[in-house]
Amino acid sequence: MDKRKKIIIYNIISDLLILLSSATAFAICWARRNYPMNQNRTVYFVMTSDVSGHDSGTALSIIKGFVLPAIFVFAAYRILLLFLSRRGVNVKIRRICAVSGILCAGTFLTAIVIFKAWRYPLIASSVKAAPVYSEFYEENYIEPSSVTVTPPAKKRNLIVVFMESMESSYADVENGGVFEKTPVPYLQELAKTHTNFSHNGNVGGGINLEGTSWTVAGLLSKLTAVPYFAPFVKKNGKTVCLPNAVSLTDILSEQGYTSIFSIGSEKQFENRDAFFESHSIDVHDIKWYKENGFIPKDYQVFWGFEDVKLYEIAKKELEVLGSGEAPFCYQFLTVDTHFPYGFKCSSCTDDEFDHQMMNVLYCADRQLSDFLQWVQAQVWYENTTVVILGDHCYLSAPKNNFIEELSVLPPEQVEESRHFLNIIINPSGNLKNVPEIVQKNRQFSSFDIMPTILEAMGNTLSEDGIALGRSLYRNVPTLVEEYGRNTVETETMRRTVQYEKLK
Repeated sequence: MDKRKKIIIYNIISDLLILLSSATAFAICWARRNYPMNQNRTVYFVMTSDVSGHDSGTALSIIKGFVLPAIFVFAAYRILLLFLSRRGVNVKIRRICAVSGILCAGTFLTAIVIFKAWRYPLIASSVKAAPVYSEFYEENYIEPSSVTVTPPAKKRNLIVVFMESMESSYADVENGGVFEKTPVPYLQELAKTHTNFSHNGNVGGGINLEGTSWTVAGLLSKLTAVPYFAPFVKKNGKTVCLPNAVSLTDILSEQGYTSIFSIGSEKQFENRDAFFESHSIDVHDIKWYKENGFIPKDYQVFWGFEDVKLYEIAKKELEVLGSGEAPFCYQFLTVDTHFPYGFKCSSCTDDEFDHQMMNVLYCADRQLSDFLQWVQAQVWYENTTVVILGDHCYLSAPKNNFIEELSVLPPEQVEESRHFLNIIINPSGNLKNVPEIVQKNRQFSSFDIMPTILEAMGNTLSEDGIALGRSLYRNVPTLVEEYGRNTVETETMRRTVQYEKLK
């Protein structure tokens, strides 16, 4: 090979290495601001699911975050080489190629160390490992088919508001949270005046276990009382999700309920459609609302459409459900408070705080207040139980944790305070006043939500719980209280024979 061809090849290689190393360096910074990269299992499960239907700002964020900066660095590098060559400086392209190779290797090694990337093959291996027989499941899993669920004489309607990333820690310090001034004063007051199962003696919530700590995992675990651990399989060419598990909606469907789940985004993201459609849920997403004239066909903001529209749609659908003969279960998932920065819609005009996420929370709190006041004015409200749940805790990024940044408490105390919020409003008559010994200073997880909701609706369970969940209305220990968080996570985050049977 002649010298000229070698120089061309070295130039191409060095160009690629410079571009790759700069893109990797900027990508590290971008990811640490925008994603929970310290939660490896969450990242793995999300990235191995269907991620189409992501929020509309992600592509732009990627371009601005590391694509354009990498191109700028590359352009500067080429301009510098051109400048030096025109000045007569003898540039050793082989040395540049060697240095750029070291830089590229260094940035990749840095990424591996910072993101603990060696864990991903281990997670993949655990997901694909041969199933093991679990004594933990054998001793603690209550087979749903063995539980008799007896509805009340008059079946109660159910409304569940899953609020994106809503934590009990958003309360002020005086009421069990971490902020000097709460961005969610209405939710804080609701938690104080209605049933709020709490990890402390004030406003509190449940533990964000592994396998329950992002949206689809939070929904799945709260509705089926089992964790998210590679729950999707293909059957007859269709993706299904734990068809042999029993969800809250499966039970209510057998009781004659009409079940709708409403979301302002696309249902297929993270295979949510497979979960919904495997468990007796009629899901209405942005595509459904566009097809049925609720939303303009060309409308798209953030993840789809904002919560102010979602609440108005919920009112319209509840008016129809409330006028029918069948009892209803209406659930919906808000999105404006999604990490990393939330979405400040046109109705969020009050800037009470100096941080966007706090103002978005403040707006979300007001929107919920308006919605609940409307619900409580309806003729069917007296026979309706309303449950408010954080789908999971805020997925803070390593370099973007507004909770820790703005809290008046030390970081370690902030982390201990972070629990998903739960509030139960207008439960069945005999459960309106829950003794403090049952309601406060509890340790529980998403698994315990499903049996608790069933009892809040007036159902009688023949056992203390269902699957891995225990009803919080009963003075019996939850699995977290009995075994501790670490043991529960260890036992549920491995491939077991019992879990595989649910597929």
